Amino acid sequence: MEDAIWSEPPPPPHIEVYPTGDFDLYTNLMDMISSSKEAMTNLGFVLIFLFLILAYRRIYAITPPVVPIICIVGWNAIAMILIGLHYNPISACLGSMTIGVAAEYTILVMERFTEEKELADDPSDAIRTSVQKIGSAVTVSGLVTAGGFSALMLSVFPIVSSFGLSTVIAVLFSLVGAVVIMPAVLTLMVDVEKKLKKGKTDSHPGASAGNQR
Repeated sequence: MEDAIWSEPPPPPHIEVYPTGDFDLYTNLMDMISSSKEAMTNLGFVLIFLFLILAYRRIYAITPPVVPIICIVGWNAIAMILIGLHYNPISACLGSMTIGVAAEYTILVMERFTEEKELADDPSDAIRTSVQKIGSAVTVSGLVTAGGFSALMLSVFPIVSSFGLSTVIAVLFSLVGAVVIMPAVLTLMVDVEKKLKKGKTDSHPGASAGNQR
């Protein structure tokens, strides 16, 4: 009661008074989690994009991994809404962690495709071969990771158990993005490359005839 009466007049100089308590702490905590979650996710996208630019220095090598990552982050957010999971101080970093896991799996598939493309005559065969060879390894690695995090779901602490469930969902979506979405993106990229090469050949028929001679 004395504190309430003291807060009515202005406080002494250089002193600021803020309301406290469980309700105010929880409200501020949720606001900070929401703002930091978006900032961490956006920063994760920027860092992954910059790394791909520095590593490959080619636009067509940057686009394939980015598309599945965007899909995975979106699926993860939708799944959490459907299940009814809420972000907490631990799962707030899930977006940036999902970007890291998804980037690893998709880059592995793309690197394998690059190697098989140099050996195969048809890029479509290279895609199938790369998925067959690296897809099983990525799937086993992802399932083992999901199995390890699934142990957190048995925790009696709600924050830890919800983090385990959301992490398992993120890893499974990362597998789908790498094994299903990534080959589809590579197929579209190969089709675009074929059309561009065909357009250049059609625009320079004399040069192609000279090369054939």
